[in-house]
Amino acid sequence: MDVTFCPGCGAALDGASFQQEYWVAADRHVVCWCATCGLTCTIVIGALVGTEPEH
Repeated sequence: MDVTFCPGCGAALDGASFQQEYWVAADRHVVCWCATCGLTCTIVIGALVGTEPEH
């Protein structure tokens, strides 16, 4: 499963966006930053964990 679209706005995660994949035990995590909407999140199989800065 490759992450190709932003889970927040649906825009394509292209060369301007950021993706980093890593593993925690048996879980695959993908950290994404969307250049279109600015969403930063970690996608875990079956879950979405959002990380937002304090306002």
